[in-house]
Amino acid sequence: MAKRVKVTIHDFASLKENLNNPEELALYEAANGNIYDATIEHDGYAVIDVTEDDYIELAPGEYQLMIEEWTNAGQIGELTLQTKSDPADDTALLYRSVDASGQEVQPPQSLPKQVVELVAKTWFGKAPKKVEE
Repeated sequence: MAKRVKVTIHDFASLKENLNNPEELALYEAANGNIYDATIEHDGYAVIDVTEDDYIELAPGEYQLMIEEWTNAGQIGELTLQTKSDPADDTALLYRSVDASGQEVQPPQSLPKQVVELVAKTWFGKAPKKVEE
């Protein structure tokens, strides 16, 4: 299944070590900072077709999942919580509340994706099994 991702390569040193072809490295450099549809593999790597003939493969730290439009994340009483990627920060999500008519009740607030993930794991993760000695 394709997901929207933004290429966010911060350090090209390891790519330069692993890629022997300057044309292939140029594909990564040209893709950096752009948004694409990607196939996310079971190991977390993203595969992006950058042209009909060429593709790049990104490690989990080299891309960010993107939600480009406001998407419903759930209900809080009478309000709907919506989220989308923060255009000012690739590592954050915006959250806002809207009423039943779609009017914004609470303005967007930016939260780091890492905080959202930690809260989700705390609230919805399975408790570790106790090991008896």
